[in-house]
Amino acid sequence: MSNLEALETRVVLWHRNRNLIEGSTDVAQHTKLVEEVKELETNILLSQPVIDDIGDCLVVLINIAERNGLSLFDCLSYAYEEIKDRKGKMVDGMFVKEGKK
Repeated sequence: MSNLEALETRVVLWHRNRNLIEGSTDVAQHTKLVEEVKELETNILLSQPVIDDIGDCLVVLINIAERNGLSLFDCLSYAYEEIKDRKGKMVDGMFVKEGKK
């Protein structure tokens, strides 16, 4: 087990010990994720450190993944398979995939 997998397991246990898996919903966790992303946005705009914000987003994403029988590895692997051969170009500092307007 990697360090990341072990840490994810600890975060899942933290959620379970606080009844945030069985006692919550995907909708409630999505609302929390949006709150954490807004905090990340604020710190980016203010040129403040973002380590806590990224970590908080990951904690909520782990909750949503666990609630859906997934892990971060599952989700990231799936996303990578979707993007690995993607072609596109940079537009105003953002990657725009081919075929998208």
